[in-house]
Amino acid sequence: MGKDKGSLVIRERAALKRLEAAYETFKAAGEDKKPYNSTRNGRIIHHSGRSYNAECERMKKEISNLKENISKNSI
Repeated sequence: MGKDKGSLVIRERAALKRLEAAYETFKAAGEDKKPYNSTRNGRIIHHSGRSYNAECERMKKEISNLKENISKNSI
């Protein structure tokens, strides 16, 4: 017995909407993504930065992947 694909599609559509909004905001800013640090379970994680073009390509690819998954999982 699997999970209901309807709830999966709803989550993916919400993620797509958030990612498209983030992509538009990032494009409007026109700046590189800066390196930053975060913590996980008390450990410091170092995240490297990305150039503007590399981050735009990554976001475009992720948007296309989500759209493909939504169309594949739609009823």
